[in-house]
Amino acid sequence: MAGGTITRIALGGSSTLVEENFTGFYDTLAMSAGENNAFKASTTNHGKPDQPPAGKFFIKGWWTDAKDQPIKEAVIGDTIRFHIQTQNIKDGEKVNFTVYEWDNLKWMNDKLELTDKDTGKESTTITIKGGKGYVEWTTGEASRALLNESLEGNELEMFVECTYKNEQLDLPVNTWDYLILYEKEVLITVIVELPHSHYTFGKAAKAAWGKQWDEAQTMAVNSLGLAGHSAMSIGERYFDYGPDNRPGTYSEKDYDVDFNKDGDKDDDVYLASPSYMDSPGRPWWGENVAKKLGIKPTDVKLNQVLDYIKLKWQLTGIYGEVHTIEFYVKESEAHKMIIWWEERYKHLKVYSVFPWTGEQCTTAVKTAIQQAFPFKITQLLGGKNWIPDTTQAPAGLLEDLKSFVSTSKKHASALAKNKIIKEESKDFKG
Repeated sequence: MAGGTITRIALGGSSTLVEENFTGFYDTLAMSAGENNAFKASTTNHGKPDQPPAGKFFIKGWWTDAKDQPIKEAVIGDTIRFHIQTQNIKDGEKVNFTVYEWDNLKWMNDKLELTDKDTGKESTTITIKGGKGYVEWTTGEASRALLNESLEGNELEMFVECTYKNEQLDLPVNTWDYLILYEKEVLITVIVELPHSHYTFGKAAKAAWGKQWDEAQTMAVNSLGLAGHSAMSIGERYFDYGPDNRPGTYSEKDYDVDFNKDGDKDDDVYLASPSYMDSPGRPWWGENVAKKLGIKPTDVKLNQVLDYIKLKWQLTGIYGEVHTIEFYVKESEAHKMIIWWEERYKHLKVYSVFPWTGEQCTTAVKTAIQQAFPFKITQLLGGKNWIPDTTQAPAGLLEDLKSFVSTSKKHASALAKNKIIKEESKDFKG
């Protein structure tokens, strides 16, 4: 027996007998019993046992990083090496190899095809020199595709089939030495400012727009609870969406909107009174932070927004209770969200508190998250991580996100963390 830890504890009667022909190698061995422990081995060995050759030509196989440090795990994007040690193989001879994902049953094992970076052809051989050889590659989209296609969940277990002449072996010898390969994880942070308890959106809107705002609109907006704000970061990249209600000239091409309703999107149009009902969109807190720091909205980071939120509400307009909701996703899932936001920032379109007219802060965050968790995926997660299309307000988004779980390997199924990072302002009167 080799490796691992054995701990034996008995509070009642117990007897442990180790005969003379027993040889053990352990990192840690602790045994205690209420009665007898007898060790009759003639010698005690320390260190690791010698590993017998795996076969006639192959002694062993093992995984390392690009600096030849042994590894048990790797994330997609890492450069890794698979090494073999051989015997009875002359220098310059080639060993055939194939990388597989282990599925317990050999006929179910999925092949990972490697491409030689110099020839562009499939890499299938390792050249032996001094009884050793290795193959190196950077894990990437082929590994990610295998992970998705094999329905293996969060990880792949990788081994290598090696062939020389009439001998074919799977290496490493032990399955527990197979390489665990999985996607990087990305932290998603959703920021939700709830409406202040003294705030009435319709009342404020009516004061701002006068005759443009009627009682029906006040009732509709207040019933939706569309005060407050919703935003998110993907890793450190921050994104949000809000209205640009400043009079000015706006490019239909930039916004991908026919502002003047003339049947094309080619004009520069002057908008005298854009409003929360129908206005050009823009990054909301993101643009304010960017101006303060002298950077572009696309360069705003999460920590910069968190610092901005801490300021007095008179400087920011953030007076409601602010929550952060955190959960981890796979890198590929995060990438889908980023693509949506990058496209939105290229064409900011129309902002409206009425979702049937345009996008608003909560629906923008919701739609970005739904890129990674459409209905079919959430069904595989047992109905978790689903935001219904009926969610329109920050408070509703917060409730939906409280039941989210992480999908990355290291935090798999961990419940999202909800934290209040700012209490509502006591000196705000509405």
